[in-house]
Amino acid sequence: MKLARTQVRIPTELMAWLKEQAKEQNRSMNAQLVEILAQTKRMAVCTSQK
Repeated sequence: MKLARTQVRIPTELMAWLKEQAKEQNRSMNAQLVEILAQTKRMAVCTSQK
């Protein structure tokens, strides 16, 4: 899998939530964000196939 670097600006309250979610899942913030995006993509693909 190829990786791309990016910078994202997000609201501070969303960043705090992301940090907490990452901590609860024993992941880095980056890994948690990737997981959330992957889950969202899977749901979008399932929804569009109906």
